[in-house]
Amino acid sequence: MKKEKALSRLNNSRRALRKAIDVLTIDEISTIQVEGIWTVKDLLGHIAAWENSLLVPLSAFINGEPFQAEEIPDHDSWNAVQAARCSPRSVSKILDEMETTRQELLKTAGKLSESQCSQIFRAPWGDQNTLVEMISGLAWHEEEHTKSILQNFPK
Repeated sequence: MKKEKALSRLNNSRRALRKAIDVLTIDEISTIQVEGIWTVKDLLGHIAAWENSLLVPLSAFINGEPFQAEEIPDHDSWNAVQAARCSPRSVSKILDEMETTRQELLKTAGKLSESQCSQIFRAPWGDQNTLVEMISGLAWHEEEHTKSILQNFPK
């Protein structure tokens, strides 16, 4: 996969997510559980947290440092910590963080050369992937959570 295709997929997945949540009320976003005990707000914070887990090492890599992703061996525990961190924040703060993180990710990934994109590293979620596969993986992640939202709020 090429960088442009992965970045396009990120843009498309975000458009689909925004379309799914833009019709919801703040109350629906904050209180209705859509995946286990997680609300839409929790999912949005979760998406931003995983994107940030790639953004941090990617930014360092762009600045000439080694790509060194945080090791997250227990995804459930890490997700619980991230959910607790986001819980007291308002929906608007979560949306702002989600958009800021995505814009920084797009900007940073856009600076990668094709040869950098094809390098293989350990992803924050533990797999060995190329950088472009990691970027595309974040879009897949968002697409999956968007499906959950749409299943709970059919149009």
